[in-house]
Amino acid sequence: MRFQRSACLATLLLGLASGPAAADLCQAPFMHNGGQAQLVGSGGMQLGADLAFSEVRKHGADSCEARVQGTATFGLAGLPPGKSTLDYWMTVKSGKASFERRDEQGRREPVNGKFDLRMLGLFAYGEPISKAGQTFPALRFQINLDKKAVQTQPIVVNTGTKTVGERQTLQTAAGEQSCWPIRYTRRTDPTQASFSGLVLPVPGMESAVTDWFCPDVHMVMKQESQQSGVTSVVEVTRLQ
Repeated sequence: MRFQRSACLATLLLGLASGPAAADLCQAPFMHNGGQAQLVGSGGMQLGADLAFSEVRKHGADSCEARVQGTATFGLAGLPPGKSTLDYWMTVKSGKASFERRDEQGRREPVNGKFDLRMLGLFAYGEPISKAGQTFPALRFQINLDKKAVQTQPIVVNTGTKTVGERQTLQTAAGEQSCWPIRYTRRTDPTQASFSGLVLPVPGMESAVTDWFCPDVHMVMKQESQQSGVTSVVEVTRLQ
């Protein structure tokens, strides 16, 4: 389903990992020719991906482009899972990403959907994390999905104030790491979507989220969220 493909790519890139706390996706360790990232999800939102990066060009700390290829899976409690083959050209400018894909004639065409890479706090906390008790302000973002995939209003996401907890030791794909837990609430506003003329309500959702930021690898290596008593985990399982 093309809706799942477009939405899944956005979610995957938001959840991949953090660059340095004051940087963005262009600074992420996988953002180089031959870079790879693998994620595995479990629980209420079963998000997974095996992605490869090529044709990478960096124009500055927050300006770059790359071709993103691979496979992605996405499953949400109560809905059938989806699996997609991904092949996009991604351009990042000032913390925002846009995408192109190949049309039937082999030419690159824009994907109309856009989203803010700073959303969920994964790619930029605004300043380095230095101590427990440090806070980051509440934010509001929106995702504009590709209109060729699904007719829908923009998806509005609100994150509450983020609070840094005490550092803890975490076993990760990069070995044992000392990581900061950053806790906050995440809320999506209700909207509606049209699939082949059938209009369906998309309910609002509120989750309690913890990002595990590991400064030695400059990454959010795991994100835990809980909604209505259901826990979901998205974890980086391979990175190079």
